[in-house]
Amino acid sequence: MLLRRLYLAAATFASASAQIQLRWSTDLGANENRTYGPDGPWQAPLLKLNDTEMPLWPGGSGVSEILTKSVGGDYTPRRDTLKTGTSRAWSDGWFASAFMGAGWAGMEASDGMVIDSRMGTSHEIKVNVTLVAATSWNSSTNSDTTAYTPTVGTLGLGPRSERHETAGPGILEQLRISGDIDRTAFSVHMGSAALGIPGSLVLGGYEQNRALGQVGTFALQDSIPVMFLRDIIFDFQIRNQSFYPIKSNASFWTNPTDLGMQYTKYVGGAAGSAVVIPNPASPYIYLPPGICEAIAENLHMTYHNKSGLYLWDTDLSAQLFVNQSAYLGFVLADSSATNITIKVPFQLLNLTLEPPLVEQKASYFPCQSINSSYGFWQLGRAFLQAAFLAVDYESNVTYMAQAPGPRMEQSIVKKFDDSAISTNPAKSFVTTWGDAWDKGQVFQSFDTGDKGLTAGGKAGIAVGVIGAVLALVWLLRRRRKQKGPGSPPDAVDKAFLWLNGKRGKSQRAQVASQTSSMAEMGGNGEMHMRYQAEPKVLRERSHVSELDSRSPLTEMGPPLSHEIGSTDRHPVRHEAPDDHMVYEMPANSERAHKAQ
Repeated sequence: MLLRRLYLAAATFASASAQIQLRWSTDLGANENRTYGPDGPWQAPLLKLNDTEMPLWPGGSGVSEILTKSVGGDYTPRRDTLKTGTSRAWSDGWFASAFMGAGWAGMEASDGMVIDSRMGTSHEIKVNVTLVAATSWNSSTNSDTTAYTPTVGTLGLGPRSERHETAGPGILEQLRISGDIDRTAFSVHMGSAALGIPGSLVLGGYEQNRALGQVGTFALQDSIPVMFLRDIIFDFQIRNQSFYPIKSNASFWTNPTDLGMQYTKYVGGAAGSAVVIPNPASPYIYLPPGICEAIAENLHMTYHNKSGLYLWDTDLSAQLFVNQSAYLGFVLADSSATNITIKVPFQLLNLTLEPPLVEQKASYFPCQSINSSYGFWQLGRAFLQAAFLAVDYESNVTYMAQAPGPRMEQSIVKKFDDSAISTNPAKSFVTTWGDAWDKGQVFQSFDTGDKGLTAGGKAGIAVGVIGAVLALVWLLRRRRKQKGPGSPPDAVDKAFLWLNGKRGKSQRAQVASQTSSMAEMGGNGEMHMRYQAEPKVLRERSHVSELDSRSPLTEMGPPLSHEIGSTDRHPVRHEAPDDHMVYEMPANSERAHKAQ
């Protein structure tokens, strides 16, 4: 611990005013445009070890997991690589392995890593990295899902554990000491390889154009970003042009498990909310039981037993729906109990499964219901396609904001300081997504049946036919209206009614216009934890705040009707406890599934 403090003290004298933007596998000028599956396509930052470039998911662990050739990677320890002789497994400090049900295992070592900046530098940036030379991918469950070995390791950007007295500084600490960055912090936006949204990983800073509107501030607890998820809503950004969902403008929230509610109380969250940890190293969105099932049922999805995931329907209606402005809104309460909603468009939630997870390619929904044995859940890469995440270890805070769409604005790299994160306007969300929604491009469906015309060809013909029919109907009805209101009905009216009947076969339910319709839950605050804070509750019937909403919340009052709650007032603590939370290796997590 003393050695680490001496390093940090020396860093204050280093002259630094820089940030490092890492290169990504899909960047222009990369050796090859690489994406990763079999549940992507994903894009990843690139780092160099032993002159070999390799992809790594960024994360908050103090240890990196590097894939050796025995598991399909490119890393081979050199003769001068320092080997500690310690065997390690499940080293991700943000619990990716617990939710994936498997993790890397291998021998611990220390080796040199070269960081190539996207913009180039005048000198080589090199750090010593503590790593696990992964030689196996070990599963902890006996589930029926198909096992596969990932092809991407992890980059540990967190501080080295203070439990190791002789541990050297972490990657960010070394970069600050050398003057390559001026703050031990990083930011990430995963972007989308499928939609051409470049990824962003900035060490020591962030890109302003990656954060839109309101920024939520959350506490780091034992170097782990802890957030409170209060609701999940389904809505359209512009207007509902589809009859495909059974219901829209609705909440799909269900109360977390008993363990989840107890854990939320312990860390100071509002009753009925769930603790979540964002993590780029996890692929999916992991939620309390019942939520993914309800969303999948609303969208006519099919549960796939071998992957444990839900598959999109292959008909034209599903493809047209995905390309509209529909989104899932994740309502998070920050450390001031202010709501921030992260909108994840369904274009980002239409990913591709490949063998060995499926026999043939299939479009899937990256959401899994987990009966977590920890009492908290995880927002993985699928969520971070649409969210900006920043971690500042010096201020001990995490930031989250809405991320842009494919038509993002000019990059402006900023450094972290003690002031608020600079963001682009909230309205940029619509402008950066508008073109993608307006084009209405039909995604390819992967149909294993007819070998004749391709799915894309069928979809194109169907879109053309429907467009022509609707245009003709509109023109004829317009001409009829010009005849006057007393004109007799004709065959066009009957055809129009028939067509609407066919499109409306999903029998959409009428729902309230509010963003949520949760049942009240109990909870009178009888369980008192060691740490308590000033009571704060939310104003009655306040709607989920839009991105630019900065309205302060009242100190006392009934809870939001669309939030979790009862009519009782509950004390909510907004700061992390002074003591460190103790985590154990998880027991087998039971995954809740809907029967096919």
